[in-house]
Amino acid sequence: FAYIDIKKPPPTLPLPVNISNYIASDPSLFLMIGVLFGYLFYPSVEKSIVPNLGPYLLMLIMFSMGLAINFQDWKRMAQRPKVVGIGVLMRWLCMPLVAFLLSLVLIQLFPGPTGKTLAVGLIILGTTPTGGGSNALTMISRGDLALSVSVTSINTIIAPFIQPILILWLAGSITNLNASAIFQDLLRMVVVPVVAGSILGSIFPKFVSKIKFSLGSISVICLTFIIMGTMSKGTSTLIKQLYILLYLVVVCVLQAMSGLLLGYFLPKLFGFTYKQRKALCFEVGVENAAMAMLVAVRHFSPLTALPSIVYGKIQYIITSTIFVPRFQRIEDEEVTKTTSAERVGT
Repeated sequence: FAYIDIKKPPPTLPLPVNISNYIASDPSLFLMIGVLFGYLFYPSVEKSIVPNLGPYLLMLIMFSMGLAINFQDWKRMAQRPKVVGIGVLMRWLCMPLVAFLLSLVLIQLFPGPTGKTLAVGLIILGTTPTGGGSNALTMISRGDLALSVSVTSINTIIAPFIQPILILWLAGSITNLNASAIFQDLLRMVVVPVVAGSILGSIFPKFVSKIKFSLGSISVICLTFIIMGTMSKGTSTLIKQLYILLYLVVVCVLQAMSGLLLGYFLPKLFGFTYKQRKALCFEVGVENAAMAMLVAVRHFSPLTALPSIVYGKIQYIITSTIFVPRFQRIEDEEVTKTTSAERVGT
């Protein structure tokens, strides 16, 4: 009801749509709830079914993403190979490099196993594909939504083939890892659900159009429970080294700002439009934190997932408080100028 009072949506919208819009409109609030529940009630949550549901919840997120992508969307992607290709390439060049450089800082700050564990977690985070939240952020910022969906989709599909190689290359000297096991996990949790969702969405477009309003909120709720389960597993370790959080917040802010700014300014060199640059700003800087958490917990340790937990919250705070308002304000100013010019001309 607070959402309805503040946002003032059309009165004709049914209650389920309003609830879904409320959840999708403020994901950072629900992610914080997941962090707090996982932290405050970690003994109970850790013993519950929630941590074991993580892979299945990620598969549901990926399946929801696939439902929103039909054959026509894939066809449109193929019609803009240069723009989409540059966007995809930027994602896999910028964030792994930034994460690797910042991981070296973590190793210097925390000599010993702790620093190496956090460094591996940051590299896993930096080598994940774009987070699904980038599409929503692009839409409310009035960016190129088609480009955003295209880059997110392709990054997600190719992630199982690229991420294990990047992790092995960047973190292989820091820790022992099984790239083959990571590849199999990602193939099962990411590619299969996305492809299955896309096929079903193309076969039953009318059904998907009826439930499309709920896909964003379903992803937010699933991510909330993933964070809750992951946080509960790492809290006992975190309590003994609580000071780590302060450093991680700074590192994650640097990583987020680097990715968002690189995604916004680098495309200018290739002659991208303002709407395309807004889309790539989020495509580069917004990480799939849920995927990074699960890879970290399943193949390393709970402490390795801590950078992903912190980043999952920080990226939405920064984008929703700095970038989205600025993009919207500039867009409104441009519309006002155009309208004024048309009136003067008339």
